[in-house]
Amino acid sequence: MEISKEHKALYVASDHRIKQIDLVMCTRRYDNCLRCVHDPYCGWDKDTNTCKPYEPGLLQDVSNSTADVCDSSVGKRKLVVTWGQSVHLGCFVKMPEVLANQEVRWYHYSKEKGRYQIAYKYGAGGDKFIETSEKGLVIVGVNEQDAGRYDCWLGGSLLCSYNITVDAHRCSAPAKSNDYQKIYSDWCHEFEKYKSAMKSWERKQAQCASRQNDSNQNLHTNEVYGTPLV
Repeated sequence: MEISKEHKALYVASDHRIKQIDLVMCTRRYDNCLRCVHDPYCGWDKDTNTCKPYEPGLLQDVSNSTADVCDSSVGKRKLVVTWGQSVHLGCFVKMPEVLANQEVRWYHYSKEKGRYQIAYKYGAGGDKFIETSEKGLVIVGVNEQDAGRYDCWLGGSLLCSYNITVDAHRCSAPAKSNDYQKIYSDWCHEFEKYKSAMKSWERKQAQCASRQNDSNQNLHTNEVYGTPLV
């Protein structure tokens, strides 16, 4: 295995063949600023929000020395949701494996509470916020208090940001059949996300319980009872 600086490629050889792997695959490999700027061959174009082969003028932070390098390039997505609707917020279609074990935090900026970190509480009355398997956030039964900005942070870096406006006046019945179909479709879509998030949580709970049971069993030693000879 050898890296060619001239061709910017990695060459892997076996007894039967040689394979060339391009090191510069910025657009195909990275879909967000945070991952892009850490690749020495790539840079983030904040005007087009794409990862490109590095050239002067693009954002880059290979040494991870600038925590807020991507903050200015993070787009603020605006969502208008209906009162009572459930909404899914996410930064990734699929969480990259290299980030899977890192802590992702969601913050809400509200008029009543100011800035606070989202806490996940499962159980009776505690399922307002649900964490998805891809570190996204599901807000169940949106109301006026849920309006405001939601920021997702990984360490000291901002991954994505949403601004939610709650339309409390759209509780009346839709006037057209197409509106009924759209609302039903939206509801089904959100419900599927909710079920997926709950199944993921249940699997994790089952795994934790199984590991705990195994640990408890290992703590007990085998006892041998003998019968005294007469």
